[in-house]
Amino acid sequence: MTKTLRDNLLTPIKKTWLGAAILAASVCAPSLTQAQDFPSKPIVLVAPFPAGSVTDNVTRLIGQGLQDVLGQTVVVENRAGAQGTVGAAYVARAKPDGYTLLVGSSVMFVAKSLYKSLPYDPTDGFQPVAGIGSTSMMFMVSETSPIKSIADLTKAAKSGGSVTIGFGSPSGQVALALYASVAKVNPVPVSYRGIPQALTDLAGGHVGVAIVDIGSGVAQLNTGRMRPIAISARARSAAAPDVPTLEEIFPGAGGSLETIIAIVAPAHTPQAVVDRLDNAFRTVLAKPEVKARFATLSTAVMPLSSSELTQRLKTDNPKWDALIKKAGIEQQ
Repeated sequence: MTKTLRDNLLTPIKKTWLGAAILAASVCAPSLTQAQDFPSKPIVLVAPFPAGSVTDNVTRLIGQGLQDVLGQTVVVENRAGAQGTVGAAYVARAKPDGYTLLVGSSVMFVAKSLYKSLPYDPTDGFQPVAGIGSTSMMFMVSETSPIKSIADLTKAAKSGGSVTIGFGSPSGQVALALYASVAKVNPVPVSYRGIPQALTDLAGGHVGVAIVDIGSGVAQLNTGRMRPIAISARARSAAAPDVPTLEEIFPGAGGSLETIIAIVAPAHTPQAVVDRLDNAFRTVLAKPEVKARFATLSTAVMPLSSSELTQRLKTDNPKWDALIKKAGIEQQ
């Protein structure tokens, strides 16, 4: 075979290789350029719960911190409704460029167990970015109640008496199901439209116990009118260090349940952009003033990387799904 003939045969192959290389470079170039320029415009943090909620307060806190770290405007936008799914749907449909982010919580990531139909996938529709914090539920009794501990509550529930436990949120209902499961009891559940109503009826003696978010519980503890007997977190809270966890009381029974607060982006957001945001959020959470503010919100700082958050959701979601079913929460 002559050199000229060989070159003529190889030329199409070389062109094919060159074309493929140029195509690959052209596909990757926008993502790389986008990541290098990020952020070049304001970032929107979507809080899927109303102003004044724990999630909203945390969102505004980290939003200011993120603005300081990235040197770009950060806007907090409240899109509340349907247990956070309204805001979640909005972010899931947003352009996957890192400029629209959801500040989500545990119940939202298992929304398929709560709703028969969703306009988005609560897991595959998002790219985990960073873990931010965690909160838990607190079991409260009136200061005048004869129930002094979870052991007293369990004994009363097993004695055949009618023990009523109120809750005003899905997380509270799930925490009740967790307690019933590990304690092997069947207290009478009482549902309220919100946590304030549950606390009002607890104060009025209409229910024996109320399960509330830890922030509301600590506020009631400080008034001296109510007493906490347990929390659902894995570890004791710095806001109420003397209050034991269900895990301590029922060791080995899997008695912990935390509501995590996490940042997620629309699926297919470039990994380089996710990494940039991940590092920025961790920088924010390391600031002493941010940690101090989290403490006033009775929320634990929980800095998880994108990969750590992914694994945490894989571990937590099945547990939430199972407890939602056990709690008898019907799909809407």
